[in-house]
Amino acid sequence: MSYLDDRRYRLKNTVSSPQEVFMDINSNRTVVGIGGWEHEVLDSCFYSPPSVESLGKLAIYSKSFDFVEVRPTFWDNSLSARDASEWIAAVSGNKRFQFGVKLHNSFTHQKELTPKSTRAMRGLLHELGRCNRLGALVAQFPYSFTNTGANRFHLLKLGEVFSGFPLFVELRHGSWDFKGLGEFLAEQALQPVNVDLPRLRQYSSFRSDTHHESTYFRLHGRNEKGWLVNAVDARYDYLYNGRELLELKRRIDRAAGKTKRVIVVFNNTTMGKAVANAFQFNGMLSGERELPIPSASLRAFPFLRPLATKETGQTELRVNEGFREAM
Repeated sequence: MSYLDDRRYRLKNTVSSPQEVFMDINSNRTVVGIGGWEHEVLDSCFYSPPSVESLGKLAIYSKSFDFVEVRPTFWDNSLSARDASEWIAAVSGNKRFQFGVKLHNSFTHQKELTPKSTRAMRGLLHELGRCNRLGALVAQFPYSFTNTGANRFHLLKLGEVFSGFPLFVELRHGSWDFKGLGEFLAEQALQPVNVDLPRLRQYSSFRSDTHHESTYFRLHGRNEKGWLVNAVDARYDYLYNGRELLELKRRIDRAAGKTKRVIVVFNNTTMGKAVANAFQFNGMLSGERELPIPSASLRAFPFLRPLATKETGQTELRVNEGFREAM
């Protein structure tokens, strides 16, 4: 049975159009989050008490941020609509909260499209969409996914299988840097992820492509040495400094003028640095509003204290001198 056989299931079991559900989300705003709420390192710099189980952590997370990427779906293809219902219940206190669901690696790394895996993923997505909690579907492709005919055809198939859902694709190889990329992806009902990576040869450049409904930025940090040694913790060991955050804000503000909604995800998660940068960026967006920063984060990142108390009229973007810099 081919991947197209799954279309019968989709047509029979769709209670409403995924695109219609997605269109109901709040627009004309920039939302900020991080890549995953369940990292162990967050126990020491975000959650209090750290012994809280996963759903409890998600509830705490949703008090500070309006968006999160769901990482477990990248590794576990058994997750279903029931899991989505539990996530929705956990964030019930924040009506604005949205999820960005990462496609399982079988779709992106093994390039497999089976009816069983697509049914499970679509069921989960429909549940989130039904409750107005689906912000994005993210396909993170590896560096080895180059611009070839076979890979372009795989993107076409992926667009067909998840037709109607807000599917964003992250393409890391520099061979995808061509002028017509946005048009090509749009023809497949796909949207590009604007990905910030170290400026290394053969890696894709940092684009600012926009879509009329929603635009997605994933910020991995700029730790060149970490990406060269190819170790996960080292890759994402990077703290954006004040100058870089201002650069990012200018880029994102320009995108916001061309789209209804901008999603900004900090994925520099080593040592919880994504949390610090996400709070800093929210501070830049919020003006004088005090931010709900947990005490654990203030202890781990003392330079965030002005954002929680607004003791000064200016948002401070200095990095604490005692905080370990990236490799």
